[in-house]
Amino acid sequence: MALAVTLIVVVLGRQVDYFAHQQSATRQNENLNFGALATALLGQENSFDARLASLLTTGTSLSRSAFVTDVGAMEQELSLWRSEATQLESPGLSPALNVTLAHETLARVADYENVLFAVGQALAINIPAPQPVLRLGVAQLSLAATAASWGQERHELASQPGALTLMALSAKSSRLNVPGYLQTLAASAALAPTRAFVISAVQVQPAPLPAAVGSLDLTPTTALQVQVAATNERDITQAVVETLNFVPVGGSGQHFTQSVTLAPLASYAFDPRGFAVHPGEKGTLTVTLSPAPGVGGLTHQRVYAVSVAPAPVVG
Repeated sequence: MALAVTLIVVVLGRQVDYFAHQQSATRQNENLNFGALATALLGQENSFDARLASLLTTGTSLSRSAFVTDVGAMEQELSLWRSEATQLESPGLSPALNVTLAHETLARVADYENVLFAVGQALAINIPAPQPVLRLGVAQLSLAATAASWGQERHELASQPGALTLMALSAKSSRLNVPGYLQTLAASAALAPTRAFVISAVQVQPAPLPAAVGSLDLTPTTALQVQVAATNERDITQAVVETLNFVPVGGSGQHFTQSVTLAPLASYAFDPRGFAVHPGEKGTLTVTLSPAPGVGGLTHQRVYAVSVAPAPVVG
């Protein structure tokens, strides 16, 4: 009996050691996998912080297009962090450092979005308002706070399987006088927004016959329909006015006006407009795209010589 009990104790002890080892190996594997994901994300966050600080302090050396491109790329990067943070939350670790990093990353995404939103407002760059909208100072304080708290939390897995200690978070942009730098950036002539839009297409019905550029030779008709497409060539929102004038030779003119607000770098097709004409008529069609009243910008115009063919002689 004593021998049997001893054997049972030995077997059970070996099983306990085996399962404890297996559990430790599993935890080590989970911790190290988390460490690889976390290190990549933390590296991205520190790189982002350095780039943002550089953009704020040396952005006046860039052209506006380069500056806007950099801001847009940073916006897209922040959106990727959300999905990366979600991936960190499973499997659960003990202690739950993965959950901590996920939550703090999401907080930093919101903070950085608010800093970029302030940049966009200062330089008239179209950046969607973050949710929630925070005062710039609040966002900077939050960035500093999460960097400081992470400085303590990053050691929580050091005594666990895998002996993991993660990199610290930088907070250079949180210590900058961002309002002052934004004033400097906004005063830069190289970064000032400019206005430019063009008539990108003019469509006429009935379809004109082959003719020289600037001429619209039409088959016999009593109606001329014109549709204009406009393109915003800048990264700012622009209000524009489309004006259509048809002045027949020896007759009274017809006039249409439409307005639209063009999104940055977007195109828009105005509603088609119809003019009354008659066979054998000649005249001038002027298509004008101009800035809204009181807004600067160049006017873009196309002028066409219109010639409607006479009606065929019957009999």
